[in-house]
Amino acid sequence: MWKKSKVTDQTATGQGGPSEAEQEEEKKAGIKKRSKVPGVMITQFIEVLPEGKSTPDFLRKPIALTIQEGKLAIFKANVCGDPKPEVTWGRAKGDMSDTETFQKKYDEATGEYTLEIHRVSGEEADTYKCYAINEYGKAICTAALNVIEVGFKKKKAMEQLEDIGSVDPAEFRKLLRKRKGVDKEEAVKEPGEIDEKFWEIIMSADRKDYERICAEFGVKDFRVMLKKLSEKKKERQEEQAKYIETINNLKHIDIKGLGIASFEFDLELKDLTSRIFLYKDGVMIPYSDEEEMKHSLKTVGKKLIFSVRDLKAEDAGLYQVDVEEVNLFSTDFKIPTVDFIVKIQEVKAKEREDAMFECVLSHPWPRIKWMGKNATLEEGEKYTITVSEDKLIHRLLIKDCSQLDKGIYSAAAGIKTCSAWLIVEADSDPASHGKKKTRKTTQAGGTGLDLGKLAQEQQEKLAKERQEQIDAANKARAEEERLAREALLAPPPPDTGDGDSGEGGDSGEGKDTGDGKNKSKSGSNKSKDGGKSVGKSVGETKDSEKEEDDKKNKKSTDDSDKCKGTSNYDIDPNANGEGDGDSKGRKGHPGPLIPDAVIGSSLHNDAEKERDDKYKKSTDVSDKGKGASNNDIDPNANGEGDGDSKGRKGHPGPLIPDTVIDPNVKSGTGETEEYIDAAGMHSVRTRQGPLLKDTVIDPNGQSGTGETEEYTDASGKRSESTRQGPLLKDTVIDPNAQSGTEETEQYTDVSGKRSERTRQGPLLKDTVIDPGVQFVSGLSNVHALIGQPAELMCKLSNDNCEGTWYRDSKKLTADDGHIMSRDGANHKLVINRCQEEDSGKYRFEADGRKTEAMLNVEDPPRFDPDDLSAFSQPVIVKVGNSTTFKLPFVGREPMKIQWYRNGEELLDDNTTKIEKSFTQSRLLLSKCQRKDTGEIKIKLKNEHGTMEAISRLIVLDKPTAPQGPVEVLESTASCIHIKWRAPKDDGGCPVINYNLERQQVGRNTWKKLGDIPGVPEYKDNDVEHGRKYCYRIRVVTEEGVSEMMETDDLTAGTLAFPSSPAPPKVASAFNNCINLTWSTPTDTGGSRILGYNLEKRKKGSNLWSPVNPTDEPIQEKKRAVTDVVAGNEYEFRVYAINVSGLSEPSSPSEFIFAKDPKNPPGKVEDLKVADTSYTALSLSWNKPTEEVGVQDEAKGYFIEVRQAECIDWTRCNITPIILTTFTVKSLKAMAMYWIRVIAINDGGEGVPQDLDNYILAMPPPVRPCFTDNKMKSFMVVRAGNSVRILLNFEASPWPEVMWLKDDVPLLKRVNISNSESSSQLLITSSERSDSGIYTIVVKNLVGQESFSVEVRVTDDPKPPGPVELEENVPGTVTVIWEPSPDEKRDDHLHYSVSKRDSTKGSWSTVADRLFNNKFTACNIMPGREYHFRVYAKNDMGMSAPSESPTWGSERRKDTFVVNIPAYKTCDLRTAPAFLVPLRQHTAPKGYECYMSCAIKGNPKPRVTWYRNNISLNTNTNYLITNICGVCSLLILRVTPKDWGEYSIQIESSLGRAESSTKLTVRE
Repeated sequence: MWKKSKVTDQTATGQGGPSEAEQEEEKKAGIKKRSKVPGVMITQFIEVLPEGKSTPDFLRKPIALTIQEGKLAIFKANVCGDPKPEVTWGRAKGDMSDTETFQKKYDEATGEYTLEIHRVSGEEADTYKCYAINEYGKAICTAALNVIEVGFKKKKAMEQLEDIGSVDPAEFRKLLRKRKGVDKEEAVKEPGEIDEKFWEIIMSADRKDYERICAEFGVKDFRVMLKKLSEKKKERQEEQAKYIETINNLKHIDIKGLGIASFEFDLELKDLTSRIFLYKDGVMIPYSDEEEMKHSLKTVGKKLIFSVRDLKAEDAGLYQVDVEEVNLFSTDFKIPTVDFIVKIQEVKAKEREDAMFECVLSHPWPRIKWMGKNATLEEGEKYTITVSEDKLIHRLLIKDCSQLDKGIYSAAAGIKTCSAWLIVEADSDPASHGKKKTRKTTQAGGTGLDLGKLAQEQQEKLAKERQEQIDAANKARAEEERLAREALLAPPPPDTGDGDSGEGGDSGEGKDTGDGKNKSKSGSNKSKDGGKSVGKSVGETKDSEKEEDDKKNKKSTDDSDKCKGTSNYDIDPNANGEGDGDSKGRKGHPGPLIPDAVIGSSLHNDAEKERDDKYKKSTDVSDKGKGASNNDIDPNANGEGDGDSKGRKGHPGPLIPDTVIDPNVKSGTGETEEYIDAAGMHSVRTRQGPLLKDTVIDPNGQSGTGETEEYTDASGKRSESTRQGPLLKDTVIDPNAQSGTEETEQYTDVSGKRSERTRQGPLLKDTVIDPGVQFVSGLSNVHALIGQPAELMCKLSNDNCEGTWYRDSKKLTADDGHIMSRDGANHKLVINRCQEEDSGKYRFEADGRKTEAMLNVEDPPRFDPDDLSAFSQPVIVKVGNSTTFKLPFVGREPMKIQWYRNGEELLDDNTTKIEKSFTQSRLLLSKCQRKDTGEIKIKLKNEHGTMEAISRLIVLDKPTAPQGPVEVLESTASCIHIKWRAPKDDGGCPVINYNLERQQVGRNTWKKLGDIPGVPEYKDNDVEHGRKYCYRIRVVTEEGVSEMMETDDLTAGTLAFPSSPAPPKVASAFNNCINLTWSTPTDTGGSRILGYNLEKRKKGSNLWSPVNPTDEPIQEKKRAVTDVVAGNEYEFRVYAINVSGLSEPSSPSEFIFAKDPKNPPGKVEDLKVADTSYTALSLSWNKPTEEVGVQDEAKGYFIEVRQAECIDWTRCNITPIILTTFTVKSLKAMAMYWIRVIAINDGGEGVPQDLDNYILAMPPPVRPCFTDNKMKSFMVVRAGNSVRILLNFEASPWPEVMWLKDDVPLLKRVNISNSESSSQLLITSSERSDSGIYTIVVKNLVGQESFSVEVRVTDDPKPPGPVELEENVPGTVTVIWEPSPDEKRDDHLHYSVSKRDSTKGSWSTVADRLFNNKFTACNIMPGREYHFRVYAKNDMGMSAPSESPTWGSERRKDTFVVNIPAYKTCDLRTAPAFLVPLRQHTAPKGYECYMSCAIKGNPKPRVTWYRNNISLNTNTNYLITNICGVCSLLILRVTPKDWGEYSIQIESSLGRAESSTKLTVRE
């Protein structure tokens, strides 16, 4: 059972509201201000705040609570303001005088105000208010307390029913009415009240979401809402303009998957130092730029991305982003309650097989987010995503699985996620390795459960829960109606008044003189005895009788001029009747109201009438009767009666009568007035007696008169005040006036009211006062570490001035542990060891001056040096054992603790456990493995800083086996020499020995060769020639022996020939000797090379001849061959020899002549540049001359180039070229290069030949010239069209192009684009001001050229003004006209005159190209009529004509009358109708859809297209046409969102027709 408090801001007397002093403050002028915390109302008492002062505001406001009965409820608030505001608490109903239940506290350390409510019960369910008030303003906020009562408490309810049954029925009706009135009061919402959260959300929302947001908050008046929203947006834009340039691309908060939600927008600040704040439900939350924090801000250029990680249910709420004090963006985050009933499970699939993941949700969800390898998966050829009809079963199908698809896949619904592995097994068939396999039709995966059955059960469960909720609500409503019905049927006791002044006659006419206009619709009841029947009325009558109508709960009251009473009945909307002296058609009120004693007539003013219209109230006060009715209004009721007040709405509770004296009525009479109380409710109150007169002394009037004025207080409430006595006069002395004179002036006070005041006497003279002590330098903000000293210092202008230090407005003394010193004008405050309580605002005051600064004591994470040194030592542990890392720390909470191993964060699992406390953290690693060896790091972070500590973990284990392959260094008949590589992992200990075993192939036993030192090499001399041996090698360390490595079979003394050597190289050649060299073969055959054999062969012969004797191998790798004939050409090859014999011969060498070497060639001749461009240049030269014995013929050439700023030469060709021309490419434009050519022959390279000068990478210099033969020098363009001038030119080097307009540089709106050989001028939308002479100037190093084009931007001329005709000479007519409006701005404008006389039907031009406004036409014949037309012409065309009046007269002829018979006009109008209606459409997703129909109708009907009853005529996503009665709608790209019902409506004055169809989108 719930008891919810009514959320309201109004208070009443005795309900914990503001005190009388606060109410007096409200009477001051008030300025409403906006708080950055939603739901806080700030009132500023004065217009301009003093410097450094501020109104109160809430940094943290109390939040609404829902507490179980008997628990403790705590409201917390933090306020700010200067001076420090006073905080009080109140509640909307009841008082808070019980100090045991309501306890108010304040924490000076945190500045937090709390209200504790102990042992909460249903009586404490209410709206609680917190007030923060200082001398400059006040701030108010509210929070609701909802109490959950334990159980229904049936016994208590039955006891209450028994008590009700024992009471008097009339009293029971009063109780019932009172209870119903209270409930109604709780249900009433303040008129026009809209939650502030609504405005924060809708101001940042898209227009398409307005309807949803309004429905959510119950806003129905869209027009008023949109108007107010426009005003609020305008105010916010003005506020934002102070700090930001632009803000756009707003994206509301959305869940991105894996427990992360984010929202973003583009923001450009005017001041980059402006602070950005993040709020959640009005509470400021810290954020960081590190993505691993709970709330983080990431800035990418202008884009700001706010993220919330590790989402939980409490993260839902309203998020706001502020810059300084201005709100930028608000977004409402709602977390759905969906969860996974069946999560996705691991799937094993084979290659080219399909894999299926499936899950079941607890609530219907349109589409969950699937992710694979941290990437969002979309529907396509690879993935198929399906959802069941009930939206509970979701499936992901991965088609054609491959090894790339294996990994972790996740499903996210709201903030809930689940993950599973996809394992793709490779094909085990070795024959298919490397081949594309055939696609399989089988499918792997699935939970194996009947998901359809689970989903059906869940759907039934949800339906059952909904039905239970509905049944519970219906049952509660039926029980309430039953109790009300039983109470109403109970007979009430008779109620008789005093019979002193009530004679009720049956002659009352029932004429109403008040405002009630209600007429009842059912029968009337008269008093049969001429008296009056009083039921639920309180009054005084002479005679009272009980009528039979009491049984039917119908009462009548006759208020004659002798009867005074009030009626407390509601008006029955279905009752109608008229009677004498009775109250007709009234319905009993279900609860007692304390009647107001009303004497007098009703008071109405304009404001009250407006409120009467707003709340639909009416008041009827008779001249004969004096009374007030507290009845509810039925808007359909209308009745008449004497002395009754009809159509009023009853106040839901008693009103304490006001005692008011009215001077216009006699004492004892009452006067009723209507007003709106603080709760915004329409009420009635009665004054007892006349208004008290105020005694006001008017200088111009008599003493004793009163003056009443109306004003509006700070809360916006309209009130009246009366002055008692005269205004006190101000006594002001004016030096220029006589003593005792008075002067009156008008002024406007703080509230904006215009008043007068009078000075008595002359003004006092001003006295110049010394400004006193000033601050030379004030205090500065200080940041200090906890436990470290901090110093605050300022300097005064006077050395002899004392001062006082304050912290948070509290005076500091030397006893507080602070050292306060003064050195002349310097004042210093020193805190030796800062603590958290030392943080705050420090103020120094001296001689009425003060300076302030903040001391922020920071407490970042810190380690003790000894503990850090011990932690840094490496930890050594054996494999399989456990170890612990522990490190104490200090720092302010909250502290984020993270452990890392080799840069990867550690989390709790089977082998890792992290323990955290306020003072230390411990890492426990169990079952350590060798792979765990590495760096261990702890990272601590809080709001003040970050600290890291590093250690190292070494896990010892056995070494791994030695690494192969085994290399055979030597294999002979007497030994085998092998070598291997050290183990990949020595297990953390160095290698001590290698243990070897040998087995002769063919035997079963292994011979232990023993341990050898830690060198991976062994020579076995105990072998037999031709035998094969196998070796086993193990590694020995302190931790044990590794696994063995077994070698291949090795043969002792086998024939292992060396590989072929490389071809011999010619070192030099002479007529009688050729010198050769060669290299050792890559494979020696496992034995030493004994020597080499060399062979030669003459060119043209097939016979190889040895150079050395075969039994005398060459020991060196070179040989001088002397057995050659001069002039012959030879080639050579070589053999390698080892113990096994000769190798294969090497490849032959190049042919070499046996002749003396040549001399290098000389320099090339006549080197020159043939052609150049920006990227290449062409060279040509002549061969160098030959000189016997000095320089020989050149066989080729190398070309080298270098840039002017470089010193290294670069060859352009790798091999020598034979031609004497070459083109150097890939040059940089306009760069300087040096070029040289080198000749080469067998004797080597010759001397390089350089160009005499550097070369520029550019074409040959060409003076600029324009290449177009037909260039236009004049151009006419219509205004609004584009102007395009393209000119081609030729110039080298690249010229500088400049455009001028009338010899002035162009404006920015003109676009210029240049290329190597052309330039273009473009004006996209021309104006008349663009007319002028455009000149292009092309200039380079050689010269310059220019060309001008006259551009005239004009439009069709406007016609000339009125035309007049004059006759100055007989036979001539002078045509005079007003100039065209375009004449002043178009100097090419001229005029043309045409003439037509009555004898000719055609117009003839009589004058053209007239630049004046007059023309004389000759040969004007009398007796004819002449007409003239004047045209304005320009370069664009001709205007419309201006007609002249008719000149001359024509002989009149008799009128020829033709009698035409009257014809009946045919009515061609037809009502709108469809010739061809719309047909059904089914379109595939992504394709276009075309709908069309044919219509008829005259007049032409108006056509409107609709989709789901929403107009599409203004939607740019649809192409709508109507051509000759064929109406069509085209959707270019169909999406699932286009699914729905489409209709077309045609309408004209004769009727309306409609046709509809459905569009189905096929996936």
